[in-house]
Amino acid sequence: MKGVLAGIAAAAAATVLLAGATLGVLVSRNLPDLSFPRIPGLRAKVTVAVDASGTVTVTADHAGDAYRAQGYLTARERLFQMELQRRLAGGELAEIFGRVALPSDRLHRIYGFARVAEAAVPLLPAAERAEVAALTDGINAFIDTHAGRWGLEFTLLRLTPRRYTPADALRVLLMMCEELSTTWRKEIAAERLLSRPPSVRRFLTSGFTTDDLVLVPDAGKPELPPLPNQGDATPLSALSAPGFSAADDPDEVPGSNGWAVSGALTKSGKPILANDPHLGLGAPGIWLPMRFVIGGHLVEGVTLPGLPGVTLGRNERIAWAFTNLYSDVQDLYRETIVDGMAKRGAEWEKVARREETIPVRGAAAERLVVRETSHGPLVTGNLALKWVALDPANLRLPASNVMQARDAEGVERALDGFFTPGQNVVWADAAGNIGWRATGLVPVRRPGTDGSIPYDGSDARNDWRGFVPQDEMPRLVNPREGFVSTANQRVAGTTWPHVLGTDWPSPARARRIATLLEAAGRAGRKLDRAAVESVQLDTASPVLAATMEAFAPFLPPDWGARFRGWDGRAEAASSRFLVARAFRRKVGERALRAWRVAPDFGLAEYRVLDLARADDAAFRGAGLGPKADFVKGAWDNALADLGAKNGKDASRWRWGEANRLAVRHPLGRVPGLSWLFDPPSFPQEGATGVVRVASAGFGQSMRFIVDWGAPDEATLVIPFGVSGHAGSPHRLDQLPFWRDGDPSGAATRLSRPARETAGFVP
Repeated sequence: MKGVLAGIAAAAAATVLLAGATLGVLVSRNLPDLSFPRIPGLRAKVTVAVDASGTVTVTADHAGDAYRAQGYLTARERLFQMELQRRLAGGELAEIFGRVALPSDRLHRIYGFARVAEAAVPLLPAAERAEVAALTDGINAFIDTHAGRWGLEFTLLRLTPRRYTPADALRVLLMMCEELSTTWRKEIAAERLLSRPPSVRRFLTSGFTTDDLVLVPDAGKPELPPLPNQGDATPLSALSAPGFSAADDPDEVPGSNGWAVSGALTKSGKPILANDPHLGLGAPGIWLPMRFVIGGHLVEGVTLPGLPGVTLGRNERIAWAFTNLYSDVQDLYRETIVDGMAKRGAEWEKVARREETIPVRGAAAERLVVRETSHGPLVTGNLALKWVALDPANLRLPASNVMQARDAEGVERALDGFFTPGQNVVWADAAGNIGWRATGLVPVRRPGTDGSIPYDGSDARNDWRGFVPQDEMPRLVNPREGFVSTANQRVAGTTWPHVLGTDWPSPARARRIATLLEAAGRAGRKLDRAAVESVQLDTASPVLAATMEAFAPFLPPDWGARFRGWDGRAEAASSRFLVARAFRRKVGERALRAWRVAPDFGLAEYRVLDLARADDAAFRGAGLGPKADFVKGAWDNALADLGAKNGKDASRWRWGEANRLAVRHPLGRVPGLSWLFDPPSFPQEGATGVVRVASAGFGQSMRFIVDWGAPDEATLVIPFGVSGHAGSPHRLDQLPFWRDGDPSGAATRLSRPARETAGFVP
């Protein structure tokens, strides 16, 4: 028997070794080579220099040649990422992943992204169309010259990439539009609030806080909403009423930080610009660092794989940063449909129908019928979606124009062509100027409405009336404060004559950045690159600290003492931050239940602070019962949840463990392959409500800093590395500096000596 078992063990070991050896061969075979084949359309020689981080510098006489090289080099490192991105947009993931991908495919077939992208290509300005065609030439040159060696994922999935098209590039743009401007589900949630008392609606939907940081001023000091006034009629038993489930944390929203400080506040006497966009984290990350020297002029920063040029970065005269503007560019229209006809006043309009066939790996193809009206596709029931991004005429790729801007006027002209998604663009130039500009197409709606709830589709007065002219979009140059800060807060005050949006993320990050910059100015501490990075890595939440300070008298004495004077830092070793976040969430859930509001609406952190500062009479008047009883119930619920997840010993609870990085590669979900494809998991500093945004799969997608006193020492770090290939030395080499910071800037400097130089020839 022992001999049999030994034989089985030996056979198993041999099988494992053989599988490991086979996998090792496949990994090695699919690593990028350094060949430089001929690319169709290349006009002159293109030189490519590679530094120690794997970041390339492309030197070309012509922009088109530079983009051809960019296409090839991007495909060499990120082809599988681009393949998934275009399939995601087109609703084609189930073809390789099976039924698990059908919900995503159905949604994107309803949107019709593939059709929109195809229709948009001939509508692009000629120069932009030529740029995306050049990029496509380069991508296809890699595909054509590396048959069977496109990447390990292609081999394991037995997948052959189809040739890239200009429409595929526009699919990438549409996916960014979806991530940064999807609001239609919130309009449905807001409509449900119409059944609640006006005082509840006002409290939940007010966009005003004590920390607002508007760049266009308000006409007067906004009036903050009082607590709802419902009388003391709601019994506490209603707080456990059925029909409600735990909501996601209301702070878990996409966001970014971007700011610039003038030379008056810096050691160099020149402006400093900083940017850290917050997006979902994937393996590889969303951005690909790259440098160009085109016709002798430098531009460097990050590219978006599948799009030509630098998206965020700097040239020799100007640097620019993006944060999401949160402009509302989607509206729902409730259609009255009878016998396939949609009511339009006294007339009727035929509802169009298109049939989509979704191939499904391992199963029969699915047939999907999509209905559309003149407002857009019906996304749920009879609700049609009007969206700036679904009009092919609104898609533009103006990166090259931004890259060529030499001064404030040039960047403003370039940004006039940046139609979607709407962004806050903060800029700083070598001449010493700083500024901000809101970009994008902002719909002009029916007077007296703001698009926050669905419209009646049968009334033509509810249709959009064009867009706000670009020369009326808000902007600011050289503010007297000496800095400009955007972090997705409400930026356009009530003096701006148009409706920009209604659903703003918390201003806490923007206010914290401003507070730190102001404090440095008052103390006479001049800022340098390291000081700016320390702001990007700041983990304090003054709002949460103030909330817990106000609630402290109602907490158990030991915990109340711990929260008095607390700074609200989201440190990895902190138990206080973990408990405070869980408690704040329970406060919001219990209040919403008492007001008969579904928890998916969420209670914003400043509204929880309002509750914390309210007295017992206000609690009773809001229908929440005695404040002490309410707080005790929320506290007990929070500690019960934490105990179930983290063990009963609260002294061992750690925020960092609850906030571990947990980024997954699509193939990392295959049993036995996580070790190969998924990045490491580790406890994290930061949180979604602080400047250093960090959660399991969402956070700082890159950090970029440029000091115009030493522009060649600009630094940039991404979460993992430039390569998407398992086994590449550049797949995870930036992770330590993204995780821990880089005070000296030596490890994350963009301008570094080349390790290898080669190139393409016509």
